[in-house]
Amino acid sequence: MNIEKLLIWITPLTLGALLGMYEILHGTFYVLYGTPDQKRDYPLEIVLGLLIMAACLVGHWLIRRISHSNTRTIWITESILVGFVIYGFYRS
Repeated sequence: MNIEKLLIWITPLTLGALLGMYEILHGTFYVLYGTPDQKRDYPLEIVLGLLIMAACLVGHWLIRRISHSNTRTIWITESILVGFVIYGFYRS
């Protein structure tokens, strides 16, 4: 497999989508097997995980279309966007 094709699919936003998938699975586990308090609190984590995953995948798709699948442009743009999100998260 060509390394450039791999780098097109493994980007900061696709890693963010994997983070959303982890939140969905984590919330689902606690909803199914948790204590009554956990069953009450973790559906929100499932919903937020869905939103994070969807936003990351749509953002990746848009950036990929706008940059005409140029790997360097995709990585630079997504790194800047993820950096702003992380900065905003820690500043709030």
